[in-house]
Amino acid sequence: MVQVAVLGASGYLGGEILRLLSFHPEFELTVIVSKSQPGRPVRELFPNLVPDAGLSTVGALGDEPVDLAFLAQPAGEAMKEVPKLLERGIKVVDLGPDYRHPSAETYRAVYGRTHEDPAHLAEAVYGLTEWYSDRIRSARLVANPGCYPTAALLGLAPLLKAGEITGPVIIDAKSGTSGAGQGTSPTTHHPEAALTVHPYGTPSHRHLPEMERILGEVGGRAPAIVFVPHLVPVVRGILCTMYPTPAPGADPAAWPRILEEAYAGSPFVHVGGTPRLAWAQGTNHCYLSVQSAGGAPVIFSVIDNLGKGGAAQAIQNANLMTGRPGDLGLRFAGFGV
Repeated sequence: MVQVAVLGASGYLGGEILRLLSFHPEFELTVIVSKSQPGRPVRELFPNLVPDAGLSTVGALGDEPVDLAFLAQPAGEAMKEVPKLLERGIKVVDLGPDYRHPSAETYRAVYGRTHEDPAHLAEAVYGLTEWYSDRIRSARLVANPGCYPTAALLGLAPLLKAGEITGPVIIDAKSGTSGAGQGTSPTTHHPEAALTVHPYGTPSHRHLPEMERILGEVGGRAPAIVFVPHLVPVVRGILCTMYPTPAPGADPAAWPRILEEAYAGSPFVHVGGTPRLAWAQGTNHCYLSVQSAGGAPVIFSVIDNLGKGGAAQAIQNANLMTGRPGDLGLRFAGFGV
């Protein structure tokens, strides 16, 4: 058994990790850390987690035996914990943004703060599992991708690598309100979000540099991207509708085949149909589709922002980091309706 800790356990992502770990046959939850809710029984924070009802949260990680830690903390918190965890020989999957960029300069430019652990930035492996699985298997620090980049990159990367698309690429993305976390704001508060749809994150969302960096690695040069996220009145799920510019000589009719071949070995990425949020909600699955609108190709990508865009992909990465099959404990279907 792998002894596991979850830091930042009282938020939406932390709670989803706890829920998914309750299904895992080889990860044993050893300690649950919540700085905001120390001493709280898990049954009070998450009454749905009946198997873990006897556990309580702690304010900080002590000397408990831990092999791997999931960090579901706000930006700026993981960088304070990672050096101590790695020094103890504990492998880390960070679900926050602290290690998604390989340089302190880029991190500062995107997040407006100085990185406190620049020594480990270049070591962190980007955790888009289907694309970096070999590196993830040997990693001791994995930076889980953002939810929007996960959805967009899974749909665009194979086509860019095949030379089929160029810029500009328009990404019209819609996310449920859980993506904003538990804190309320004038735009995410339920009375403001329940019966409307609104864009945000313009002129430049913090996930845009992440997408540009990875697409640059895949295709040699990132295409120009126009990324506009929207908040929609659902709790969980992301739909990315993407309008790429076909490269000269491209054949959009072949794009479904290219996507199918790219993910032929993945149990979690599926191609075809017109995807719906309910298919992916609660799961690690991604649903891709290529269709035509007015004669132009359109790519749809659907994931759960808390699942494939967060906790479930983190567990998929942790499986690989500990020498296990990537799908261990994650083979279950979505809600469907």
